[in-house]
Amino acid sequence: MKRRKVCIRGMYGLGDSIYQRAFVRQFPGAFLRTPWPELYSDLDVQFVRSDTSLRTQRKNEEKTSVVYVREPVRPSEVLTIFYGPDELKKGSIVDAMTWQFGRAASVFDLPSYGESPVSADKPIAVIRPATVRTEWTNPARNPDPQYLADAARELRKHFYVVSLADLEDGEEWLVGEPPECDLQLHRGELSLTEMLALVEHAAVVVSGVGWALPAAICYRTPVFIVQGGCGAHNAPHIVTDPDMDLSRVGWVQPDDYCMCASMDHDCSKHITDFTTRFKGWLHDNVLK
Repeated sequence: MKRRKVCIRGMYGLGDSIYQRAFVRQFPGAFLRTPWPELYSDLDVQFVRSDTSLRTQRKNEEKTSVVYVREPVRPSEVLTIFYGPDELKKGSIVDAMTWQFGRAASVFDLPSYGESPVSADKPIAVIRPATVRTEWTNPARNPDPQYLADAARELRKHFYVVSLADLEDGEEWLVGEPPECDLQLHRGELSLTEMLALVEHAAVVVSGVGWALPAAICYRTPVFIVQGGCGAHNAPHIVTDPDMDLSRVGWVQPDDYCMCASMDHDCSKHITDFTTRFKGWLHDNVLK
């Protein structure tokens, strides 16, 4: 019996691509259009080039050693995966994917990509600085970078701190001063699989909302999320799912958490007693 030729035209964001693994795995033999084929290397799928112009996605697609194939001319079914403000008014990111894939999520996980690319004489902490990029400008989502700086100073008392970003002049840049760290990797020095191996083997990750959250959840790495604004698209109930293991996830929100849906709104981002709250979570969940 011939397999059905299902074509999945997936999402291109790194975080979204991690979320959709829980659905893609349920379509053995599918043709998946993606710039991040390594995320699905352990699944029974074939990969179709996205030919995207998005910077980091294009860079990975050009460098990957994964083999791409042509999309079937006459697929049995085409699934186009997308969510926007209308979908997020009705539920979470995972809810939107559930509607579009036509089935519930299965396991939220990621492959292991070997040893960490960074070694140190102390456990490693990963911090993601706040950035803005021209392709998808969303300053409202970012936390106040001062809180990430405060977290980095606290982390350095216990860990070897790696600050991880992929900046490029005129394309993506830091908001505020860079957080203190022992190793700064801000120019995309690590490949996708190296970044994920770093997260898998880290003692803790600190970040705003972004790909580091689902990656850490998949690897069961403790992660602390410092939230900014634009809560209609980034609140905890939007970016997670009840079926995920959230036991290692810590959150801190601004005192007046803004539930707007505007990416350029001047959301209030003040967090009372941030350092005390972060230290408490760190000691209870990582240093215990």
